[in-house]
Amino acid sequence: MFKRSLLLSLLLSLSSSAQELEDIFKEGKVSGQLRAFWYDGDRELRTDRTAFTLGGILSYKTAPYEGFSGGVSFFSSNGVSALTQMPESGQTHNLNLDGSSINTLGEAYLQYSAHDTLIRYGRQRLDFPLANDYYNRMLPNSFEALNIENRSLSHTTLKAAYITGWKYKASDTFVSPTYSLGVDRNIAVLGAIYSPASPWKIELYDTYVRDVMNAPYLQVIDNEMWKSSEGTTLSGALQYLNEHSVGANAAGEVNTYLLGLRGTLTQGKWSLSALYTLIGDQSLLGSGGRYEKMGWGAFITYTDLQIDGESENAGAEAYGSVLTYRPDSTFEISAKYMRIDQSDAIQSNPASLTQNPRPDSDEVNIDATYQPRKEFRLRTRFALIDYDSSSTSLYQSKAYDETNVRIIADYLF
Repeated sequence: MFKRSLLLSLLLSLSSSAQELEDIFKEGKVSGQLRAFWYDGDRELRTDRTAFTLGGILSYKTAPYEGFSGGVSFFSSNGVSALTQMPESGQTHNLNLDGSSINTLGEAYLQYSAHDTLIRYGRQRLDFPLANDYYNRMLPNSFEALNIENRSLSHTTLKAAYITGWKYKASDTFVSPTYSLGVDRNIAVLGAIYSPASPWKIELYDTYVRDVMNAPYLQVIDNEMWKSSEGTTLSGALQYLNEHSVGANAAGEVNTYLLGLRGTLTQGKWSLSALYTLIGDQSLLGSGGRYEKMGWGAFITYTDLQIDGESENAGAEAYGSVLTYRPDSTFEISAKYMRIDQSDAIQSNPASLTQNPRPDSDEVNIDATYQPRKEFRLRTRFALIDYDSSSTSLYQSKAYDETNVRIIADYLF
């Protein structure tokens, strides 16, 4: 009798577990983002660039079970070959270096959530100053990592990650974060975000890569430095990053910094921003400025408005402005101007680490976003950049003008 009862209990338990497991997947959610990307660049002294690409991201997340859940995302980017001609593709567009399509499992993770803490392990997108998804073209960066967030302290989010692999946005392969240096080193990140009820937000991060660098980063944002009785507001932000080489110096001696300032005046449907960036005697590591070579994240400078991202070059000084008009929640248009002064003396030194040297330049962008409903979004950009060949004796072959048009259409579900 006892054995029959035990067997019956076991069968009922297994049946219940199977039903719960079925419910976890049945109650999961499918989401996605289908994207069409058109790029047309007309360049003096260089081959013109054109691309038309179709693809997107298809994701599935299970329902939670006692705090546990999981997710997967399939990434796809497929160029229409007859319309795609992109030389220097490793730096400029959304496909593999050989121009082939990208079809890969960009995310595959397990996570646990309890006691104001989220622990996620596996392939995933991250959001740190020097390691983030860089989602400005067809596909985002993706990482193999252990990622932890804790919100148990009032107004504070504590963050940590240990990153063992990454997939550059233009690749379908996960590699060591330092593969281009010929060594295998992982990235450790610690961070804290303090956001009180007031308009203040303070972010502090430290990015450490053994035998490569240590890079503390600070950002302070005040979204209401001043407000008039008519409703005009002034907001401001400051960012500072300091990079130093450590250990075996696999990337060479690294000793540089980033200083950025941003101020924005807002009145009704209009806003006007002033932007400034100053870079130390070496270009930044771990940022989009180095592209697929240690480019673990997007350009983090406030002046990241340019076609080629030269504001992170060694010794660069960039300043500009953005005028934005938002008539309603469905439409936004911005006129952007950026000036970047480069340094021959600094960038001629191999120790500068500058991967993308240019003469001084002026750039004007017109960006617009139209999103009539949450499922559909259309973005366009017209950009004109003028390189000043008289400003340099080193890189005159790179002193060309360029115009380009980008159109990105998204369907989200």
